[in-house]
Amino acid sequence: MKRFLSVLLTVVFILTAVIPVLAADWPRQKEEVVYGVLGGDGQVESIYVVNSFPGGLITDFGDYSVVSNMTSAEKLTQRDDQVTINTTADRFYYQGTLATKALPWNITIGYELDGQEIAVDQLAGRSGPLAITMSIEQNDAVNPVFYENYMLQVSLTLDTDKCRDIAAPNATLASAGKDKVVTHTVLPGKGAQITVQANVRDFTMKGVEIVGMPFSLPIEMPDTGELTAGMTSLAGAVGALQDGVEKLSMGLAETDQGAHKLTGGAADFARGLAALSDNSREMLAGSAQIERALTSVGKALDEGKGDFARIDFTVLPGGSRQLAAGLDDIYATMQTLKNGYADAYAALDSAIGAIPYKDIDPAPLYAAVHGDEALTATLDQLVEYYGVAQRTKGTYGAVREGFAAVDGNMDTMCGTIGALAGPLGEMAEVMEQSLEMMDFMTQIGQFQKGLSQLANNYGQFHAGLEQYMCSVEQLATGYDAVEGGIRSLAGGIGALNRGAEDLSAGASRLNEAVSNLPGKVQAEIDQLAGSYDKSDFAPVSFVSDKNTAVQAVQFVIKTAPIESPQVEPSAVAIAEKLAFWQKILRLLGLH
Repeated sequence: MKRFLSVLLTVVFILTAVIPVLAADWPRQKEEVVYGVLGGDGQVESIYVVNSFPGGLITDFGDYSVVSNMTSAEKLTQRDDQVTINTTADRFYYQGTLATKALPWNITIGYELDGQEIAVDQLAGRSGPLAITMSIEQNDAVNPVFYENYMLQVSLTLDTDKCRDIAAPNATLASAGKDKVVTHTVLPGKGAQITVQANVRDFTMKGVEIVGMPFSLPIEMPDTGELTAGMTSLAGAVGALQDGVEKLSMGLAETDQGAHKLTGGAADFARGLAALSDNSREMLAGSAQIERALTSVGKALDEGKGDFARIDFTVLPGGSRQLAAGLDDIYATMQTLKNGYADAYAALDSAIGAIPYKDIDPAPLYAAVHGDEALTATLDQLVEYYGVAQRTKGTYGAVREGFAAVDGNMDTMCGTIGALAGPLGEMAEVMEQSLEMMDFMTQIGQFQKGLSQLANNYGQFHAGLEQYMCSVEQLATGYDAVEGGIRSLAGGIGALNRGAEDLSAGASRLNEAVSNLPGKVQAEIDQLAGSYDKSDFAPVSFVSDKNTAVQAVQFVIKTAPIESPQVEPSAVAIAEKLAFWQKILRLLGLH
């Protein structure tokens, strides 16, 4: 009993001393290199893994159908999915063939010769235009950590003696002796569609090689300060555009009000011209009667004829007053028209003048909203309204002198009528005073002289009045077209005002879209850089989740080469090629 207790305590002591040492050294750090053997069409034929460890007691896990020691003659122990060995080698390697045939990527390879699909086993030795297509997609049945974090380098090696006119979009072509190496890079989380074309003769090809490794390319983003500063300037320009568009909208609203006032004033002016034109006939008839009477009197006086006793001179002052009153009515009407036109013209001129003129390049704005169909459509409308506003301003500038000339001509017409009416009234008063105060018989000579002078000068007045009234009729006739043009202008300005309101709303939306553009661009850049930043990636085992101390996992995948079948030489042919001493050695089994 004492002996048993002594042995038990010894075993406990040994285990107590050894187990902590083993626990401190387990699990052992390992590396995995996964070799995938594919058929010519990309189908997986076999997968084997080379595992490497530092020497000592090793426990590894994997669903292997076969395992083999690649370092020493020491025996591997395999029990279910567990492989163990206690090796004395400094670095230990063993190979295991996986029972399953699944890689993180589904790879499909197809071939077309002369535009027709051809099986890979029928391709060796053929000639013609060849297209090789390769599809790489995620295999959902395998842990996605490899697809999402591993970069693939796909290489095809073509013999330039057999392959000419090699073309491969998005590939890197490099020369290696007489071979041309076509390389594609597939980034993590991305599939690929690869096409390689060539004109081939007696075609053969080495196997396609695919290497998969963790993406560890360091990305140092350039200083984006200048880019975001440019975006900030763009946002400021759009904000200024919005302010300008709002001012344009307000100016066009005032222009619209002025145009409506101008339309009303134009209608009043047209009615006044029509009334003046109608009254002009009566004025001309009355003036013609006065002219004939004065002419008759003047003629009679010049010839020394006429019985002044029978002439009723008292009607002359009344006729002059009637003519002066008619001219005063015309003057008042013209003055009213003048004032109404002046107000309407001033409102129109102020409203059109409020439209800002600034040459705006829309190219940066289109660049800012590129890809956003709604904002692009809004910007198209904004640019169209901007063009209409500038054309309206330009058109008004071309006809502005004509509008201004109407105001000046009306001043001249009012002044002329006023100048005619005043003397006629004064002449009537002088005539009445003369008739009341003068001694008709004693001062008849003086009156006769003045009357003759009045008759001679009145002809010039009547001719001028007739010419003036003719001009009034022409103005009244032609002003219908002017009034129609003003109405059209008012309607166009109204449509332009509504467009400016839409333009202002669109500019506001555009300003909202680009105001945060610098931040959005920086966020997109950061997100893009972050999607390829794998610095925090920790390797995991491909063969088993139980392997927790994995330093590195790498994939090497290769297809079978496309080769012409080899013909074994006959024994006779071999014998003919062997020298005599070689034949002796062959008989002895030494050659």
